[in-house]
Amino acid sequence: MEKVKKIPTNKDEPATVEQPKPNHTDKIKSQVLAKIGKPPRLHRVEVCKQHNDKYRVNIWEQTEPIKNIAVTPSPRIGLSYYLTVSDKGEIIKSNPPLTKVGTSA
Repeated sequence: MEKVKKIPTNKDEPATVEQPKPNHTDKIKSQVLAKIGKPPRLHRVEVCKQHNDKYRVNIWEQTEPIKNIAVTPSPRIGLSYYLTVSDKGEIIKSNPPLTKVGTSA
């Protein structure tokens, strides 16, 4: 995220720089896994900051190999959530709601 500089209107006014908002991806990842549990074939959890304290969380799962087919299984997005997060990184709202799906993390 780029820093925005305010141009002073006169010589006596100092230039101010807007501080970027903190990135809470690790905290969000642990909260999501605590609420939904660990999916059985978990590959990775991807947390992407969107805008205005919104985050997209994708839960990637390893696919199960199908017998008698010579195709390499690859990970796919099994679950996806759109979250609203507080300034401190706490999840306020989730669409769809975070519900248990697997074993505890």
